[in-house]
Amino acid sequence: MGAAVFLAACSGSNGSPVGSGQGPKSLAVTFGSSTDAVDMVECQTAQLAATVTFADGDGGHESTAPVTSRVVWSSSAPGVIDVSNGDIETYAGSGAFYPVGTIIARGTGGAVITATYADAMTASIGVSVGEMTSMRISPVLTRMAPDSQTTFHLYVQPKVDQLEQDLTSSAVWTITDSGSPAVVTGASTVVASRSPVDQPFTLEARLPACNQYLNQTMSLGNVSSLKLSYEQPEGEPVPISIGDRVRVDAVFEDASAPPQNISDQLTVDAADGYNEANATTSTVTASTVTDGSGTRLESTPYLIVSGDGDRLDRDIALKLTFDDEGLKLTTNSRVYRFSDIDLESVRLDPATDTDTPLVLNFPDLGRLQAYGMFKDGIERPITRFVTWSIFDTDAAGLFSVQSGGTDGGLLTPRNVGGVGRVFATITSTDSDVGDIEQHAVVQVNRQRD
Repeated sequence: MGAAVFLAACSGSNGSPVGSGQGPKSLAVTFGSSTDAVDMVECQTAQLAATVTFADGDGGHESTAPVTSRVVWSSSAPGVIDVSNGDIETYAGSGAFYPVGTIIARGTGGAVITATYADAMTASIGVSVGEMTSMRISPVLTRMAPDSQTTFHLYVQPKVDQLEQDLTSSAVWTITDSGSPAVVTGASTVVASRSPVDQPFTLEARLPACNQYLNQTMSLGNVSSLKLSYEQPEGEPVPISIGDRVRVDAVFEDASAPPQNISDQLTVDAADGYNEANATTSTVTASTVTDGSGTRLESTPYLIVSGDGDRLDRDIALKLTFDDEGLKLTTNSRVYRFSDIDLESVRLDPATDTDTPLVLNFPDLGRLQAYGMFKDGIERPITRFVTWSIFDTDAAGLFSVQSGGTDGGLLTPRNVGGVGRVFATITSTDSDVGDIEQHAVVQVNRQRD
């Protein structure tokens, strides 16, 4: 589809419902902050916005006002790609309605969505809807710990020319069983009760725009232990500048059940005999996970353990408790010692050059990892602390890179072929070392129909 089309007309005798001065000058329809055509996948919903621009009496100073709920929305392909004026029910009998300006992709094809303001001014935006080939619920669980909760996501893979899409907010999430030991709260968070164990219940994610759905059957399960997975190497001090990232999983007595991530559901204290002032904790959530099978969308919480710069070289272990008012499952972390250790050099993984680039086959995601060699001779993961950027201007059209944080180094390709470079930079705490920079070569291969 082409870019958005803008048509402007004077307000005439209708005047200006909002704003001031000479009345409306122009109207714009946007998706996010863009006026470009909207690419969607069937069953998806998306929110448009309408904004009117006003001019003063001299035609100079301009002001804008949101008018999404004041315009009349229409679609050139109703029944296939609808747009709501607040009058379209999410599904029959729900009593809930799509917000004004919501695009509802019921099928594949194209449409022009038009907003009409004050019966005198219109603006349009193109919408293209592609076919869906698969859906998945994440995380994949067959058991949940009693008194736990997990936020689930629905990911959809378009057939061609699009990345996997997160349609969690487009879905209606329900537990289909009566008398279930779990309930859905918020959008897609399942909260488990304390009992009964082994009673199955089914979580349904339904896309009402096209009435497609996916189920996942689970039951409560007895937890045998808590498993801790650490980012930083064992038995070595942790540089105060980086800290550690820990994933905590509930492991079930049912050995066939995947573990459940409960990193953000813990009570954290200092273990017996340790001073709690020597470390602090917080939680973060990554939107992707990278393992032996590659990089994929998966909301993943972690526990972050940080040292106190005023209390260096003192031991601290943490006591982690899940459900401290019920199950009271407890385990201790490893013993930490945070030290002031300077970074000396950085290497990237995978190692690349012009002859051996990191290859991304659209629509697969990729990730670059960074490892730092510190002054004590120990190499440690530092991917979260590096600043990632695209070096070549042209490469910005090939892929994007997450600049830092828990998803730092994440590579998202576009469906074009070519080669570009990614730079990783970090400043050492040793002023004699200063800024450290490395680069990677990335090749993107187009998707073939």
